[in-house]
Amino acid sequence: MKKTLKWIGIIFLLLLAFLLAAPFLFKDKIISKIKEEANKNLNAKFDFESVDLSLIRSFPNLTVNLSKLSIINLAPFENDTLIYADNLDVTLDIMSVIKGSEMKIKKINLDKPLLNFFVNKDGKANWDIAKSSAPSQSSSSQSPFKASLQKYTINKGVIVYDDQTMPFYLKLSDLNHEGSGDFTQDLFILKTKTNIEKADMSYGGVKYVSGAKTEIIADLDMDMKNMKFSFKENKISLNELNLGVDGWVAMPDTNIDMDLKFNAAKSDFKNFISLIPAIYSANFKDIQSSGKMGFDGFIKGRYNLKEMPGFGINLEVDKGMFRYPSLPAAVENVFVTLKINNPDGIPDHTVINLSKMHLEMNKDPFDARLVLKNPVSDPDLDAFMKGKIDLSGISKLVPLEKGTSLSGIITADIIAIGKMSAIEQKRYEDFQASGNLGITGMNYSSNEMKQPVLINTLQVSLSPQNVNISKFIAKIGKSDFIASGTLDNVLAYALKGDKLKGTLSLNSQLIDMNEFMGSESSGAATTDSSAMSVIDVPENLDFTLNASIASLAYQNLILNNVKGAIIIKDKAIRMKDVGMQLMDGSMLLNGGYSSADLKKPNFDFAISIKDFDIQKTSKAFLSIQKLAPIAKHCTGKFSTEMVATSLLDNTMSPILNTLSGGGKLTAQNIVVSNFPVFSKIADVLKMDSWKQFTLQSINPSFKFVNGRVYIDPFDIKIDQVKSTVSGSNGFDQTIDYSMAAEIPRASLGGAANNVLNNLVASANSKGANLSLGDVVPINIKIGGTVNDPKVSTDISKSGGKLMDDLKTKAKEEFNNAKAAAEEKVKAEVEKAKNEAAAKYDAEKQKAAAEADLIKKEAEAKAKAKTDSLKKAGEKKAKEELKKLNPFK
Repeated sequence: MKKTLKWIGIIFLLLLAFLLAAPFLFKDKIISKIKEEANKNLNAKFDFESVDLSLIRSFPNLTVNLSKLSIINLAPFENDTLIYADNLDVTLDIMSVIKGSEMKIKKINLDKPLLNFFVNKDGKANWDIAKSSAPSQSSSSQSPFKASLQKYTINKGVIVYDDQTMPFYLKLSDLNHEGSGDFTQDLFILKTKTNIEKADMSYGGVKYVSGAKTEIIADLDMDMKNMKFSFKENKISLNELNLGVDGWVAMPDTNIDMDLKFNAAKSDFKNFISLIPAIYSANFKDIQSSGKMGFDGFIKGRYNLKEMPGFGINLEVDKGMFRYPSLPAAVENVFVTLKINNPDGIPDHTVINLSKMHLEMNKDPFDARLVLKNPVSDPDLDAFMKGKIDLSGISKLVPLEKGTSLSGIITADIIAIGKMSAIEQKRYEDFQASGNLGITGMNYSSNEMKQPVLINTLQVSLSPQNVNISKFIAKIGKSDFIASGTLDNVLAYALKGDKLKGTLSLNSQLIDMNEFMGSESSGAATTDSSAMSVIDVPENLDFTLNASIASLAYQNLILNNVKGAIIIKDKAIRMKDVGMQLMDGSMLLNGGYSSADLKKPNFDFAISIKDFDIQKTSKAFLSIQKLAPIAKHCTGKFSTEMVATSLLDNTMSPILNTLSGGGKLTAQNIVVSNFPVFSKIADVLKMDSWKQFTLQSINPSFKFVNGRVYIDPFDIKIDQVKSTVSGSNGFDQTIDYSMAAEIPRASLGGAANNVLNNLVASANSKGANLSLGDVVPINIKIGGTVNDPKVSTDISKSGGKLMDDLKTKAKEEFNNAKAAAEEKVKAEVEKAKNEAAAKYDAEKQKAAAEADLIKKEAEAKAKAKTDSLKKAGEKKAKEELKKLNPFK
């Protein structure tokens, strides 16, 4: 007996050891199989942070846990997250893992997943990531890997479906779902249960479901052989609205076929109004309601990236009423007849018929009608809206959230009847459009809003040609707005997404941009450091804003007397003669920002600055400290005329090594104190007066090339010492300057004279045969970095030679910069040629003509640009040489 127990104990210990070791024995095989199969077959990056394998917690099965699992898209959705999950648990039959022919999956669990499905305007889907495989030569070449599944669960997931071709948007938040069935069988029943804390859905820019609490319990007949799934027993609840669904969904190939019908299980008006977020609150159960509601619809047809199924919705409300017992007023006499029908899924065949809508809010009637046909090709509209809404009465109808205040009057009396083609062809007599919309005394605030909104007056009138905003007076926080103007093509913009055109005049005493920005920016030290993202300017805007703003606050800047035109067009924001006062001076801007290529946003500006305070400018803009590092060591004022272009990064900051342009700077009476470069020269020459001095007048020209600022030779005078300076500094703070100085012996002290004597002695020891006169020419070479400069000096027979050398160096730097620009142009030409050739191959004869045209235009532009640069460079070099040596 003891011996038997002993062997049982030994066997048990060996079994325990195997259970502990098995996950590690097969771990590499499983990890390798997962990553190999995924990345081999996906046009996406599949990854996970770590793997945990266990045989004990699911014995006799094996559990594999992948943490921080992600599938990241490649182009054209590069770096977008398709799937992410905190954890993926897969329970496998251990023997199927060992054999390797078919992995039998007992259960899959996704913990806190994000499933982000997106279809862009071109119809490309981000989940279309499976690599296309070439036809196999034989069955032996096919992958032996197979898998079966019995149960799956999702915990606290988020699912987003965004189809911009419709456009349709669906977001399911805090989703819990489970499904079970024997997926190894061709025919079985899949039992599912889903709970969604918040469901949001919009179609065509209209939100139909907002924050609805959803429960779905459904049993599906699964025909795996034909990939057809039929609804059996089911229940769908959206807040208090219960729906039943009948029909089927099939996926025979890449298409999805469906024939579904749905209808409301109950006909009480109360169930329908539960979908309205403002009405559905914690005490919704206490609401008093009457009236009947009918709701049904269908979805039938095929869905793929080019097709969508037909659909229909019918809603009928008869004499609806609701009232909260704790509030004094009611919404009464609600009548709605709405039919939306699309028989075949072609968007242009959609008909929206809201033939009746009437309600009375606190005894004030409101009526509307909307019939829309052919919404894509030629929208045929019959719309009407008339009534008054007393916003202060809303609080008498529904309970508002704590801290919410709402008042004001909205009046509407608008009619629009006709086809869009009549407006597009300027046959205004064939389109009836008239009426007015007004808002007076509207005041809205809540705990969620940063600033209260006050619309004192809004007066809008409608005509076939345009919408006229005759008066708009509003205030948001401390910011005030007075505007008027016209908007053209409003109906085409609203119905078809066509270009909205218009002109507005805006006047304001104060606009505080900080009130509309995140709190993190309010304490920013400089305007360059705020957290921003790339601004995507809408492509369907052609808009001009003529602004006059007495004071505009942006982070730590105050801009006064801002006046000029801002033009929004072609995915760009352009400024035309926009003037303002800041930094104790003034600035005039022309140019703008473009988001035509969101991956390469850019700006181009022509800037005229007059009398800016140097210290204030340096502190406000970090980019100035990189472009002109001497600025923070100077006091005084400067003016400049310059042009600049640059790419921007994803925080809307300039990418400095792409900055190009140049200009001219002028300044008088600039005090320079403790600039490391001049302090180092002062130490080398024993001339302490160079540590702090005043520049009476400077007028240098500069240009930006390949991440550096190049300064053309210019004259300065420091404490009776005349000098000519030129060189460059990098945005990385490296410096490379030369200074030809002529130092009067009479102004030097003993220590400085000793330095000069030593320089002469060193030069003469090498055969120079120099002697010191009344004026000593010294060449000063400055390298290193701004904060750690390296200074060297030498002495020559005459200042003239030094000046000539300096001019020669300036000319070389200019020619090098010009050559770099020419090479850049040539590279762009070559790129254009390659792109044209590729397009020729792809689009045959039609594209060949286009490619040839592009090629010729690119070559012509390149030649013109090269000739222009060459002529400008030669002319500039001659002018600078003549300026530095007028006797030559």
